[in-house]
Amino acid sequence: MDKKRIILYCDRAILACLCFVIFCLPFSKAAIESFIWPAIFLWLLKRALRCRAGSFWGLLPENGLKKALGIFIAVNFLAVIFSSNLGLSLRAFFGKELKFLAIYFMVAETINSRKRLNMLLITILASALLIVFDSGVQFFRGIDFLRGYAWRNLTASFSSSVGIASWLTIMIPLFLGLLLSNKGKKKRFNLPLIILIIILITCLLATYIRGAWMGLLIGFFLVFGYIFKNLNLKVKLSCLSAVTAVLVIFFILPQPLRSKVTAIGRINFKGTMINTRIKSIFKIEKGTSALIRLMLWKEALKVARDYPLTGCGLNTYSIVARDYKSFEGGGVYPHNSYLQMLAETGLLGLLAFFWVLFTFFKIGLHYLNQRKDFLALGLLSGILAFLAHAFFDTHIYSLQLVVLFWFMLGLTVALIKLDPER
Repeated sequence: MDKKRIILYCDRAILACLCFVIFCLPFSKAAIESFIWPAIFLWLLKRALRCRAGSFWGLLPENGLKKALGIFIAVNFLAVIFSSNLGLSLRAFFGKELKFLAIYFMVAETINSRKRLNMLLITILASALLIVFDSGVQFFRGIDFLRGYAWRNLTASFSSSVGIASWLTIMIPLFLGLLLSNKGKKKRFNLPLIILIIILITCLLATYIRGAWMGLLIGFFLVFGYIFKNLNLKVKLSCLSAVTAVLVIFFILPQPLRSKVTAIGRINFKGTMINTRIKSIFKIEKGTSALIRLMLWKEALKVARDYPLTGCGLNTYSIVARDYKSFEGGGVYPHNSYLQMLAETGLLGLLAFFWVLFTFFKIGLHYLNQRKDFLALGLLSGILAFLAHAFFDTHIYSLQLVVLFWFMLGLTVALIKLDPER
C-alpha cells in the first residue's frame, strides 16, 4: 500500500474518531478517551509520513494561533519543571495538556471541506437532540436514561448541573449561528432550529447555574452587537426606539399588570424560582454560595502569591490548597478557572493562556468582519460565553468540557481556513 493511500485512510479514520468524540462527549468520558488516543496515534502516523515529504510544518494551522500555542506549551512546561510535585505535573502535561492541544490541531486540520464541516455539525446536532431527550426523561421521571443520574436540578447525562450548563453555553450560540446562516433551501430547517434553541435555553434555566446564565448573556451580547453594528442607520434607530418604547411602557404599566409581567421570572423547575436565583447573585451573606466562592478565591490568590511566576505545578492545586484552608469546606477547587490556572502555572501561564485567547478572537473577529459568516459568529460567541462562565467555575479542568473547549477552538479555525467555494 502506498504512502498516499495510508495517509488518506488515516485522515478518514481521524474524522470518524472526532465525530465519535463530539457525539459521546456529553455522556461518556470513557468513549472520549477511547476515541481520542487512536485519533492522536493516527494523526502522528500521518504527520510522520508527510514529514518525510518535507511538509511537516504545513500540517499546522497557518495563523498567529500557532505561535501563541507554542508559547503556551513552553510556559506550561516551565510550570512542570518548577512544580511542587513533579510526578503529578509530568503526567498532567503529557497525559492532558498535550492531548487537549492535539485535539485542537486535529480538528483544525481534518475539517478541511464543507462536506466534512456539515458532517460534524450533523453529529453535534444528533448529540444535542439525544441530550434534550435525556433531559426531558430526567425532568419527568426523576432520572436520566443515559447515566442513571437522579434529578438535582437538571444534569441530564453530566455528573453535575455545571457540566451541562457549560456545554449549553457553547451549544446554544452555535445553533443560533447555524440558524442565522441558513439560506435558500436550508430555510426549511429554521423552525426546527428555533424550537431546539428554545428548548436548550429552557434546559439552561433548569440547571440554575447563574454563572452560565451570565456567560450566555455575554455571548448573546456579541451576537446581537455584531448584528446591530451591521444594520443601516434607519433600522438601528427603529430598534432603539422599539426597545425604549417597551421599557417606557413597562414602567408606566399599572402595578397589577406589571406584576403579571414580572411573574414570568417566577418559573421554577422543581426548585427555586428563577427570579429568586437571579437576585441571590448579589447576596454575599454568611452561608451563601457567593461568600463561599469569594473565600475560595482568596485561598487561590494566597497560593498564587507564594508561587508567583510558574505556579505550584500542573494538576497540583487540590494537594497544595489543603495547606491554605481558611474555613470549613475550604482547601478545594476555587470555582474560578483563571485563579486555578494562576495558582498552578503562575502569572506566566495565565498570561500565555490569555494571549492564546486574544490571538484567537483577533483572528476570528477579523474573519467575521471580512466574510460575515454567522456560523463563525455562533462559534465565537459560544466560546466567549464558555470563557465568561469559567470565571465562576473550574469547568476548564473537567475532561468533557476542556475537550469541548479545544475542539470548538479547532472547529472555528477550521471554518476560517475553509475556502468558501469548497
